[in-house]
Amino acid sequence: MPPRLDFDRAFYIKLGRAGKWEESSIESGLMRIGWSEVALSDITNAKWKRVRSIISHIKKGQGATTTDYNALRMICDSKEPDVWITFYSSRLWWCQLTNETVCQDDISKYRRVVGGWRDEDLDRRPLLLSRVPGQLAQLQGFRGTACRVHDVGLLRRLLNAEPSPDYEEIDRARDVLVDRIAHAIGNLHWKDFEILVDLVFRQAGWRRISQLGETMKYVDLELEEPVTRDRYQVQVKSRAGLAEFNDYATQFSPRGFRKLYFVVHTPSDDLANGSSLENVELVRRRELASMVLDGGLTRWLMDKVY
Repeated sequence: MPPRLDFDRAFYIKLGRAGKWEESSIESGLMRIGWSEVALSDITNAKWKRVRSIISHIKKGQGATTTDYNALRMICDSKEPDVWITFYSSRLWWCQLTNETVCQDDISKYRRVVGGWRDEDLDRRPLLLSRVPGQLAQLQGFRGTACRVHDVGLLRRLLNAEPSPDYEEIDRARDVLVDRIAHAIGNLHWKDFEILVDLVFRQAGWRRISQLGETMKYVDLELEEPVTRDRYQVQVKSRAGLAEFNDYATQFSPRGFRKLYFVVHTPSDDLANGSSLENVELVRRRELASMVLDGGLTRWLMDKVY
């Protein structure tokens, strides 16, 4: 894992009007900016009174002038280790700027980025918009060019892949609950266990295309994912060992089916320490317990073990 990011200041930037420089900036490792009316020499020579005067002739009103001028100063004055973020292609992207001054090419003024823009945290997990906290995601609605990120601690944790205390507490509680669910599954009657497996997959949105428990060699369930139309097979066993698992894995044909799930209630010691194979996934009691919790079937299980 790369060294931890340590920064006290962070900023959001909109890469061009309506995002017109998003792709160009990210692909070229630059932060492209506007202010075409302002001479590059005025910026590099820090003639800020002149720059503000030029902006005031473009913007309507003192407030708009101040906002635009401050945004330009943020960009020009920023140095490492400041962090800059933007949003593109349903992801949060972040970078740090080199200490070089503002430059200009045929497209726009720009500042260079250290090592390029990144859309992953330090654990290499994609920074998908769906996992970006709302306090940061709401910056997409900012109407200006650039602004400060006020909750720097939240961004620092996100980029460093450091969970919050609330997350860690919930995660510990979830582990305890999964353990209790797994123990309860071990007390299910065989037929109830078979029904639970069926419910888990159907709760995930898959359609059963066979009868539950229908007499089919090497398979108890056939399922279809309704969007992709991919088909899956499920074998449910009360007891099984590694040799039996390998036998089913050998017999499984991916022709017409994407994967076989081998779900076992009570695995032998060798199977308990076994692992999934290509196209054949081993689902033991604890893995199933996690699926039960995620699928909202805890209450059903509680009724069965009351």
